[in-house]
Amino acid sequence: MALLIGGAFATGQEAMQFFVAFGFKGLIGLIICGLIMVYTCYSLLNAGRNNDLKTNEDVFRYFCGHWLGVFMTWYTMIMIIAVYGVMLGGVGATLEQAYNIPNIIGSSFMAICTTITLLLGLNKIIKILGIIGPLIILFTVSSAIISLFNDSSTLKAGITLVSSLDILKASDNWFFSAILYSVFSLPGLYGFLPLVGSTTKSGFEVKTISLFGPLLFTAVMAIVVLALLGSIKSVYNTEVPILVLATNVFPIYGSIFAFVIFLGIYSTVTPLIWTVCRRFFDEYTMNFNLLAILLTSICLFGGNLLPFGKLINIIYPSIGYIGLMLFISLVFKDLKFQKAK
Repeated sequence: MALLIGGAFATGQEAMQFFVAFGFKGLIGLIICGLIMVYTCYSLLNAGRNNDLKTNEDVFRYFCGHWLGVFMTWYTMIMIIAVYGVMLGGVGATLEQAYNIPNIIGSSFMAICTTITLLLGLNKIIKILGIIGPLIILFTVSSAIISLFNDSSTLKAGITLVSSLDILKASDNWFFSAILYSVFSLPGLYGFLPLVGSTTKSGFEVKTISLFGPLLFTAVMAIVVLALLGSIKSVYNTEVPILVLATNVFPIYGSIFAFVIFLGIYSTVTPLIWTVCRRFFDEYTMNFNLLAILLTSICLFGGNLLPFGKLINIIYPSIGYIGLMLFISLVFKDLKFQKAK
């Protein structure tokens, strides 16, 4: 959940572009999205537990075959670097909106924190995510729920009004937007979840994680979507809509929530960029450390070229199309395995 609840989620941009922009149909799409996430999570964790998958390239070759697997490995690494840049830009936008801190300073602070964590290794990253994830969920959900109750009378009006507003959309179709959202995280999850699955102790643990993780994530997203719909007039054209909700509820709390968004972005970019560095070098080596620093520097520059919302609208949907290919490969592999079994 900490991996999925990153900067685009915690800022509210994902909810706006993939679900809120479609009104009531977006809520239906969210249900479809949750069911797909349950299946993909189970399949990836189970594959890691039952097979000797040590790198993300092993995972891609296992599900996609040799040639497509190699292509997906390299594409995913490029994609992760692009998302890393987007997330650094998200930090800058959030801290600038909340505290008037220059964009580049906020992005640079995140880059330093991420790089330090990368040098600590996978086990430390997993432990840190386990602490940060619940904190992000608590603050995000509480902000959304309080805002929803405050503006519950405007929810129906917001659902009606949203179709007339100029809101960036991930896709022109609500159903395809839901599909894209359920699979756009797959390039990153492919490289991370199977390796986590190899650390699980039992099949019951895999099933429990696969069921409750995605369903809780979907429930959190639904609350955020409803809250944004209820306050659509004040949030539809902002870079960080969730921050607007939190500030409206309680100004000081809004300032605290900006730090929560910071944690959300941190919890996403750290494991993702780790998978790239680990593809080339072993942890705790000089080459691993140098690559982490180099990639962070490149992404810090790229993440400040365009506004945060525009970066998401350009990069995330395109990743969804690749994620759709990975989802088809995953289903085909599972069907083939079941037939052989």
